[in-house]
Amino acid sequence: MKVSLLFPPTWHPSQPYLSLPSLTGFLHQAGIKNVSQRDLGIELLDQVLTRSFGAEVYQQLQAKQRELERTQSGDVGPGSREHAAKIAESLDRFPYLIDRVELAKDTLRSEDFYDLDAYRGSLFMIDKWLELVSSVYFPTRLTVVDNQFSNYSIYSSKDLMKVIRDEAQNPYISLFRDRFIPSIVNERPDLIGVSITATSQIIPGLTLCRLIKEAAPDLHLTIGGSIFTRLVDNIRRCPSLFDITDDIVVFEGETALLELVNQLAGKKDFSKVPNLIYRQNGKITVNQPFYSE
Repeated sequence: MKVSLLFPPTWHPSQPYLSLPSLTGFLHQAGIKNVSQRDLGIELLDQVLTRSFGAEVYQQLQAKQRELERTQSGDVGPGSREHAAKIAESLDRFPYLIDRVELAKDTLRSEDFYDLDAYRGSLFMIDKWLELVSSVYFPTRLTVVDNQFSNYSIYSSKDLMKVIRDEAQNPYISLFRDRFIPSIVNERPDLIGVSITATSQIIPGLTLCRLIKEAAPDLHLTIGGSIFTRLVDNIRRCPSLFDITDDIVVFEGETALLELVNQLAGKKDFSKVPNLIYRQNGKITVNQPFYSE
């Protein structure tokens, strides 16, 4: 069995979360050795904070400016005068920021990380760069540790199913599709696990799941993480969620994930997997009682 575990953006780059390493160690101990883990938040920042990516963004900003010159309408919101002003501001700031963004990233990977002023200055520079990048998708705003989708609520399942398909306001669609989806699906894992722990990961994480399932519908995809543990009753009433994932593991995931791997390799009797929520014959099933490690 080949297992791929993914940790999506957005999470603080200097505070790695231990869910995937813990799951990997548990699976290794149980004899499941072919397990890979990727922190896509770190990988994404590593690519976005570069001059080469900046060159792509500059072309996008210019294209968006030309588009808004033709189609601009209204005072506020996407496609408005406010949006056009944001694009113009980003183009003005571009030369200054592109000369400093790689240095800011390098600072966080050097001994200067421990210099408080250098640390703060680097995070500030990266935050301003992400603001520039996200202006193409206005009013969406990316930061080092969060993302703000002003027109969508993470507490509405209807909004979530819309935003993960909104090419105009969701930058993660193109970022994931162009940079991560091919390498994820080409590995052909038997199971892909996506860990969604913070509210800042909900939209990027579900966007990732949707793109994986569309690119490779036959790959078994499982969502885990504490966010969905707090939403068990909501999940029962959200069948659309199972269009982008095969199942969801709630509460503690070690034993559940191991049993899921065993069932995928064997009889595929998902009723045997503790803490699993899945859709079968159109019905959403919650396996209870919940198992505690």
